[in-house]
Amino acid sequence: MRLRAVELEDADLFYKWENDMELWGVSDTLRPFSRYALEQYVIGSQNESIYATRQMRLMIELEDGQTVGCVDLYDFEPRNSKAAVGIMIDKAFRTKGLAVQALEQLWQYVRRIYGLNQLYAFVPCDNEPSRRLFLAAGYEHTARLRQWIMTDKQYKDVDLYQKTDMK
Repeated sequence: MRLRAVELEDADLFYKWENDMELWGVSDTLRPFSRYALEQYVIGSQNESIYATRQMRLMIELEDGQTVGCVDLYDFEPRNSKAAVGIMIDKAFRTKGLAVQALEQLWQYVRRIYGLNQLYAFVPCDNEPSRRLFLAAGYEHTARLRQWIMTDKQYKDVDLYQKTDMK
């Protein structure tokens, strides 16, 4: 497996993933995306620096060339050496350990290239698969944020998971 830059051909995958309403509760998405808008995002992301946009998406690709998901860095803070992380694995490839591998590769990459000291993730308390994922990837549960997000017209608590250079 490897993490790679976003390519224009990924727009079709983004169209599938970003318009999956089951994922909207954890992605802050409120409306469908057009294929054109996603193609423009891909084109624009190729020329932007993480230092300018404070975010970056990397694709998760298997050795056979199949793209199975993506990891997002956002709220990148170079001064404080930290960033938030989100991960999405295509439904057909879940529960195979790929997300743990991708998070480990991401951790090694951001430490080496950007000198980050910390990655953190916000996980809805009722998302047990993601909670297990971040623990398996070496993140520590450090806080519970009450009524942090709204899904299905109700507020939900979110757990904060952190991975630091000390862990």
